[in-house]
Amino acid sequence: MKKTKSCLLVMSASISADKILQYSNLPYTKVCILYIGKRDITVKKIPTKLEVVFVSDGNDLTRKIKYIFQKHLEYKIIPHFTWDDNSRHAIKVYNHSFGTKIDAKVFKEKDKMQKFLWDISRKEYVKMSYRDVVHSDYAMLAEQLGAQFIVKPTNASASRSAFKVQSEEEFELIKGKISRWYEYLIEEYIGGELYSMDFFVSEGKMYLLNYAREVAMIELSDKKKFSKEFLEKYGEELEKHFNFILPLAYHLDFSQLNKIELNFLEELRKKLAEIDYRGVIHLEYKYDRKLKKIGFIEWGARYGGYRSTFIKKIYNTDILKIPYYLLIDQDTSRFQVLKNNILCIKEQEHNVNLIRVKTNFVETTNFISILKKTWGIFETSLSQFLREYYVRVFGIKIKNIEFYVKYSPLYNFFPFYHKQATKLDYTLEMDDANFELFKKKKFQIIEKTFFHDYR
Repeated sequence: MKKTKSCLLVMSASISADKILQYSNLPYTKVCILYIGKRDITVKKIPTKLEVVFVSDGNDLTRKIKYIFQKHLEYKIIPHFTWDDNSRHAIKVYNHSFGTKIDAKVFKEKDKMQKFLWDISRKEYVKMSYRDVVHSDYAMLAEQLGAQFIVKPTNASASRSAFKVQSEEEFELIKGKISRWYEYLIEEYIGGELYSMDFFVSEGKMYLLNYAREVAMIELSDKKKFSKEFLEKYGEELEKHFNFILPLAYHLDFSQLNKIELNFLEELRKKLAEIDYRGVIHLEYKYDRKLKKIGFIEWGARYGGYRSTFIKKIYNTDILKIPYYLLIDQDTSRFQVLKNNILCIKEQEHNVNLIRVKTNFVETTNFISILKKTWGIFETSLSQFLREYYVRVFGIKIKNIEFYVKYSPLYNFFPFYHKQATKLDYTLEMDDANFELFKKKKFQIIEKTFFHDYR
């Protein structure tokens, strides 16, 4: 039988010797790199298996994808794009390669996804223009959606210009805070704890890749976990900007999925099978253990933040290879059945646990100001300080810490709602005993580390 020629299509802002080696070792026949970085590539020799296609801007990206379609007619092209804005391009490539007609808006625009999943989520909502929101009445919305509801943009990150409303007074206040540049989804508020699932869909089957607990700032407010001192210092900022930020995410074992969650996943699987969907999904949902109730929050046609690290370190699996295994080679040997057409990765590292920690700022902050908090700016690195701080304050030992940092040319960090170009996040690795301790103290850890308010 003739082997299928395959081409992985990736986007990259840099091409290093390490990336060249990584791409060269992938099982695909060819790897096309949509390169959005500077044209002066320092790597002298690029293997013939790799093809670099320069992209100048967003409009050019569409043209270059079409160019690759036309140039490689004999190849099955498989996309790997990150972030929501690029997910529509991934779906376009899958549609081209497999003859499907999937609407990318179902995974990007929040009103479209709610409509698509109405039979499953049954979550009441209305879509409004900015003008309609400003001129709407709380009592009218509360009658349809309940006394508590969420106002958030239909086509933006949920943490941007998103608000929880519980009273007429709050609703009037948020009218002055929402952005006139968005259309809005107003939906009933779903209680419970936030979870996420990254999975790949192929031939109607759902392959679970990562199951995680996510902690949102609004959960701490709902559960009244913040101290009086913290609320006095940051309460106003939290209400204005940070309610929907996720400061923590940590992996869970697939064996912890209960019957209600598996039934929920099965309903989603069936819905995706109806449209012959192929590719990855990052799903977020809330589960109320007391009421035994699940509520759909949102999903996207891409991996969740830092999930590639989680999947690589915990399950020894490179996410770039998963489409090859499942779509090209049709090899499912790395997975085991959880329930009927829902499978999960077999192999797992023992005594390895990962936590993604996100931090932020209430004002523009220079990196030197953060280093000053270590009380040893020239003697102690931030990594060493955090290791010692977690032991001293929480009694938690960290095996490894990996930073994900972006800063301005002047080494400044900005509040996310001003600019999203900077970040200071890190991933913690710890053994089982310290991981259990971390989960018990997660609310205290958020309060002391999110705004770098070490004491």
